[in-house]
Amino acid sequence: MSEIPAEFAGFVKAKQQQLATNVLSSAAAGVVLANVAALFAGDASLAVLGETVQAAVPLIAITAIASVGAGAVGAVRQ
Repeated sequence: MSEIPAEFAGFVKAKQQQLATNVLSSAAAGVVLANVAALFAGDASLAVLGETVQAAVPLIAITAIASVGAGAVGAVRQ
């Protein structure tokens, strides 16, 4: 990847953080909406929904850690 000009470094960093936030919030919203839809459709019990959330939360946390780590690596490269 080519080097980012100094005058755009702040902008690029802000956009990287915005992208990471959007990905994480979309993932969390997707889990919630899917569980609510399944509950209303009668396809899932509260126990199943709880297990789904327990499985999804660690994945979202891992994604968050990876996003922060990728941002830190990108900052070091600049």
